[in-house]
Amino acid sequence: MSLDNKIMKFLIVGDLHGNVPEIHFKNFDAIIAPGDFCSDTARKYMFDAIRINQEAKKNGSKKEIDWYDLVGKKKAKQMVEKSLSDGRKILEKLNSFDVPVYIVPGNWDWTDQKDEKWEFLRKGHYDVLIRGLQNVFDCHAKRINAGEFYIIGHGITSGPEYPVHNDLIKTFTKKELQQKKRKFNIIYKRVEKLFRTDRPVIFLTHNVPYNTKLDMITNRDSPKYGYHYGSVLARKIVDEKQPLVCIGGHMHEHFTKQKLGRTVCINAGFGSYVNILMELNGNRITNLKFYQATK
Repeated sequence: MSLDNKIMKFLIVGDLHGNVPEIHFKNFDAIIAPGDFCSDTARKYMFDAIRINQEAKKNGSKKEIDWYDLVGKKKAKQMVEKSLSDGRKILEKLNSFDVPVYIVPGNWDWTDQKDEKWEFLRKGHYDVLIRGLQNVFDCHAKRINAGEFYIIGHGITSGPEYPVHNDLIKTFTKKELQQKKRKFNIIYKRVEKLFRTDRPVIFLTHNVPYNTKLDMITNRDSPKYGYHYGSVLARKIVDEKQPLVCIGGHMHEHFTKQKLGRTVCINAGFGSYVNILMELNGNRITNLKFYQATK
């Protein structure tokens, strides 16, 4: 879809976690969504498992439990299937507007997890989640043509791609840290190559850039309360490549923007009641409207 010499309007929705969005703007040319379509009924158990494992590691134990160990695999499977059903309803709603819908998977969208012990989760379910939705374009690790722009995606990540906080660094061996750094460099190079273009880029990342006013965890129920917990990769890309705009979510506490160099970074917020309308013309943002209805 090309709108040469015209303003292109993007509707941006935030993390939805199973909540079908209310759309408060009209006359948009495309939709952007940073992932986390599926509901999060397992969230409490995941937090509990993190706390248990952190405490065990402090006490010298190498044994770890998974969230589904706390509820049993039968119930866990039912929770995952309900989560997927909720996410599918959202994507079907976005698909129904008959405009391109550019997405990346969030950490709640049940992508394949190669290191997962449980086969049911190891195989992943994200492909099924978006299958058959002709207007939905998965941008993860891809460069997608969007008229005058390219959309480059980096999804899934729920925090820094390798440890950056001293208290967390201490919990890994030197070998483990080296492995994490190598893995980060592989992913970074894959994304960085996509930026070799002269066309203006919309960088769509599930998590917002690290160490900004967009990524501080203020939720006291989180085991990472008080941390900056954005994407290190997104921050490095923004600092080095300076895309026109970087759009992310994940950090539910924030619904705002911040400029890093020439790049406008946006946290698209959380819930069915937040929308953003972004108007672009060439390499300029000509209008940016944040809308938040009463919950």
